[in-house]
Amino acid sequence: MQIATLIFGAGSIGPFASRAFVPAFITAMMMRFTPQYVSFISDDMVAVAADAPGWFTSDICLLILGLLSALEIAATKSPDIRAVFQEVDKYIKPIVAVITYMGIASIQDIGFVQEATQQAGFADSLPALMIGLGVFWLGTLRSGVLGFFIDADEDDDVGVQGLFSWAEDVWALSGPILLILFPIVMLVLIGIVAGILVLARKRAEAKEERSKIACTNCGEMIYGSAVQCFACKTPTAVPRSISFMGRSLDDPTPDPQAHPYKLVEKKHCPVCATRFETRVIHQTCGACGHELFKDPEFANVYLARSDARLPIVLVVSALFSLTPVVGLIPGVIYYRMTLISPLRKYIPRSRAFLLRWGVRILFFFLIMFQWVPVAGGLVVPIMALVNYTVYRSAFKAMLSLEAE
Repeated sequence: MQIATLIFGAGSIGPFASRAFVPAFITAMMMRFTPQYVSFISDDMVAVAADAPGWFTSDICLLILGLLSALEIAATKSPDIRAVFQEVDKYIKPIVAVITYMGIASIQDIGFVQEATQQAGFADSLPALMIGLGVFWLGTLRSGVLGFFIDADEDDDVGVQGLFSWAEDVWALSGPILLILFPIVMLVLIGIVAGILVLARKRAEAKEERSKIACTNCGEMIYGSAVQCFACKTPTAVPRSISFMGRSLDDPTPDPQAHPYKLVEKKHCPVCATRFETRVIHQTCGACGHELFKDPEFANVYLARSDARLPIVLVVSALFSLTPVVGLIPGVIYYRMTLISPLRKYIPRSRAFLLRWGVRILFFFLIMFQWVPVAGGLVVPIMALVNYTVYRSAFKAMLSLEAE
């Protein structure tokens, strides 16, 4: 086994930790159509010329990898589908990375599968195993860091996850090319990225732990924004405020009566501030056992609070919308976070996906008029009103249905 092949395999851990099929497709394409650039990987690289492709660079394999790459890029642009991928792609990525490594390591692939599975010893399989484990570790680390953004903004109303997704697309597309042209530089970059992810995750975990306080009665560590201890039910003297992104702050809540509703708006238990994991209206907190929306009065007040915000949101949205093009994005983010997010967090992804794309068809036509002076000021408020009406109706219907 050539040292260059091992370097390529180690360097591919970075792109594969971001995407499963895109880096495999780019690598296979370069091996098939530009073997002069990747000839350093194997002495037998001439075998992958267009007139004698191997299994990894065959037309069928390229077609399959190309289709899977396109689907992967498209799927990661939807918050709903991206959340599903978040749970399974860390297992798919190591498998595809190992297959790609074995594809470039065994260019002359007659009887490749048989040789790899029956004749190869542990020493021959060790590099592939290490690459798979490396992708799994880095992918898990990435999922953990991205998970903090998903927890804070599950439906990506702010758009941070979308930007992160596009950045990963660029990384997955350019990573294999950079690795082939500048392998040492790529290894250094992967080390830097891995270090940043480790530090980011440790910092986020440490910040989360620092936000906890000890219960004055039993000593259990509870969230600072909790109304009472999840273990002994002792009330918190002064609950802390909850941030725009759902984190406990150091300042006491200014309105103790409204605080439980603010916790629920951020998808946290109104009693112990533990985050709810599922997207259903009626669910039980795994920490304190509180049954969400079991009390009809609480549900009515929750909706009334949202209704009270509607006039203000429409006015602010109109001010944003008066600025052609530039005001559209902040206006949409504002009404999504203020009006839509507290309701959509509890609607199952399948239904939320249909609602999201249903209103987008209408919004596509509305946005075309946003550049029109004065009249354009009505575009974002109309979008906010339609969105709120749709999601409020869905929320209320599910509330009544589940109550039965």
